[in-house]
Amino acid sequence: MKPTLLLVPLLVLLPSAFAGACVGSLNAQIPVESEVRQIVTFTFLPGQTGAAIDGYRSQAIPLYERNEAMLSFRAFREVESSIPLDLMVVSAFRGMAGMDASNSSLRDLAAEAGTSIGAIYGQLGALSSGHTDQFVEMLPSLGSGDPSSTRLTAFVWYRILPGQNEVFETVIRTAVAPWEKASDIPSATGRFLVSDGWHYLRILGFNSLGEYQEYWSGLSMEAAASRLADLTVVRREVIVSSVQGMEVR
Repeated sequence: MKPTLLLVPLLVLLPSAFAGACVGSLNAQIPVESEVRQIVTFTFLPGQTGAAIDGYRSQAIPLYERNEAMLSFRAFREVESSIPLDLMVVSAFRGMAGMDASNSSLRDLAAEAGTSIGAIYGQLGALSSGHTDQFVEMLPSLGSGDPSSTRLTAFVWYRILPGQNEVFETVIRTAVAPWEKASDIPSATGRFLVSDGWHYLRILGFNSLGEYQEYWSGLSMEAAASRLADLTVVRREVIVSSVQGMEVR
């Protein structure tokens, strides 16, 4: 974790996690062509979550509401996690160029409001004990529906064998994603652009922990499960729930 390397735009939305206010008109966060998502996970210093919320609620939300370069934004809090996690924020753009446009827009919007992104970022950085920052190129044909719309959302990281990207994507596209769709399990898949050795991220939607267990049990009965296992070096799973009032578009 590198607390000094935070990419500012996502950080400023933190306080609204518990604000309960509606942020703009909400659409499904279903992947589109050329979409890139930035995924930031946070841990906070003891007792500092409230201070972060109080410090950024009034400054952050108006900026994000007006930032048209951001396709969508979602925030999640931990339900069950294999890694340290207090909050996960996911923001979507039209490619990395879209993120550049978003950063520029936020700087201008902040200046109009009499503040700066750097100032907001500095305050939050002082309250955070660490973070991870990753970028994922979404692959719309490797999933269906909106996993962020269910009561629980699972993020599953995959590290696969060298040179097996095409095979992995083919298995997801032709076998796993169709099975998920037939089972009414919303899913999405992304290929990492920036990560700590991970290759793919899958996002799955469930309404209970029991459904999550049933998913893996059901998938294990499919031929695709053994094909995925043969391709996978290691897998990491996190189960989170959406933070109400912290959704943009």
